[in-house]
Order: sequence, then structure tokens, then C-alpha cells
Amino acid sequence: MLIGGDFNDRAKQLLVILSDMCDNDTDVKVPVEELVKELDSDRSVLKNLLQYLEGRELISIASIGGPFLYGHIQITDKGIHKALKKK
Repeated sequence: MLIGGDFNDRAKQLLVILSDMCDNDTDVKVPVEELVKELDSDRSVLKNLLQYLEGRELISIASIGGPFLYGHIQITDKGIHKALKKK
């Protein structure tokens, strides 16, 4: 998968939104459906973003299922640190 500027910007945006939604708590499982509403992204783009962030260990997949493949995700300590740098 090629990573371009727009994709990277969306990944950063997703990470910041996720950190806000969970109040920077790595134990909070955020429903992907709620994240999608905040991000305004389609299913394939979101799936690629989540896979990318998981591969970089910025998020973890907490549950599988639902209309967006993943049910819940959690931010990692590394993800919180990265999100705080972007604010």
C-alpha cells in the first residue's frame, strides 16, 4: 500500500480523534462506528488506516465484527504519545 500525504494526514487525524474519544486511556475500547462518524471516511479507507496504525503499534484491535470489519479499537501508549505531538 502506498502512503501519501493525504493518507498520512487522515491517519494523524484518526489518531487524534481516537485519543480524544478515549481520554488518552489505553484501556478504553472505542467503537469503530463512533470513530467513523467523527472521521467521515468510507469503509475501505478506514480499514486501510486502521491496518496501518495497527502495524505501527499505535492502536490495537480490541474486537472484530460490525460494518467496518473491526468492532472496537484501543489506542496504545505509543499512539497517545504520537497523538499528543500532533495537537
